[in-house]
Amino acid sequence: MCYQSLNTRFLLSGLLSLLAASAIATALWPSSALARSEERISANAVSFNPEDANYFENFAPELRKTLDRVPPLDPETGLHVAEIKPDLFYVTEGVYQSAFLKTGEGVVVFDAPPSFAHKLPTIIREHAPDEAIKYLIYSHDHTDHIGGASAFKDIPDLNVLTAAAVAASLTEDGFEGVIAPTETFEAQHTLKLAGDVIELRTASFHSEDIDVVIYLPEKKFVMAIDTITPGEVPFMNFGATSDVGRYLKFFDYILEYDFDILLPGHVGILGTRKDVIDAKDYTFDVRNSITERLADFQARFEATFKTMGYQNANLAYRGGMEAMRDECAAEIIGKWEGKLSVVDVWADSHCETVLLYYIMH
Repeated sequence: MCYQSLNTRFLLSGLLSLLAASAIATALWPSSALARSEERISANAVSFNPEDANYFENFAPELRKTLDRVPPLDPETGLHVAEIKPDLFYVTEGVYQSAFLKTGEGVVVFDAPPSFAHKLPTIIREHAPDEAIKYLIYSHDHTDHIGGASAFKDIPDLNVLTAAAVAASLTEDGFEGVIAPTETFEAQHTLKLAGDVIELRTASFHSEDIDVVIYLPEKKFVMAIDTITPGEVPFMNFGATSDVGRYLKFFDYILEYDFDILLPGHVGILGTRKDVIDAKDYTFDVRNSITERLADFQARFEATFKTMGYQNANLAYRGGMEAMRDECAAEIIGKWEGKLSVVDVWADSHCETVLLYYIMH
């Protein structure tokens, strides 16, 4: 995630617009969501002032059942390393994830997050002292998952493998810390080392360019990065997906694979088929909440615009969007709190993301 400073003028303008839109929305749409807008915990305005309704301690705590799935970190390395299937290890520092496979003909590494990639060569040597690192496979071109690849730059005869579209993006963008791919493929590729089979297939559910699904059929293990966060609702904007429509198709696509472990790239928890189904149900509840309200959107906008004396159409449009978003978020929070963690943190974002997608499509 990137955080950019905002100048005073922009902050003031945004604040005035927000206040105006909120006043209009409250007058025009006294729904249950809007009626409780002053009390409702909203991730739009996290506060550190104990007097505010949006004070951070007022947000719902993470669910105990989710926290119980978080793996412990080694106090010396700051990592959790576990053999989840024979010769298959996953590594996390609690925020990002990677994995590596011992094949008998060399180690294959999947992604290299910069937060801990510099520790991976040592970790791999400890668990595979008799095998050289032979392959590094990239899941997509986002540097928060592969930006630590330079930790492997001194590995002799290292093969860096990814989809051709990912390689093209890396060449165009020239990300520092990323080793240029040495091998590429178009739609799919099968890598065989000793008795291990690794199937690579391009898909499109998150990245602006292409995603690579990494599948080990004999291990029933699949990697689909930036898709779900097990035990939680998805991250902001559904994992910051570049296309909501494609993201909606992800769930059925990945469930066609025969897997019992999903490595989604974020948080320390590995996913299961149930986690995918839960995320799908949540996501489609958000979609349905928005689409059921879309028929009224034009009327909301026109009523707001008229009340404003037909001045500032953008502000009127924003007021309509915010009212619909808040109704959706209130519905989703009420339905999903207690089922998945951090619903009240991201529901606003999810509702707004889906609303904007359907308005534009």
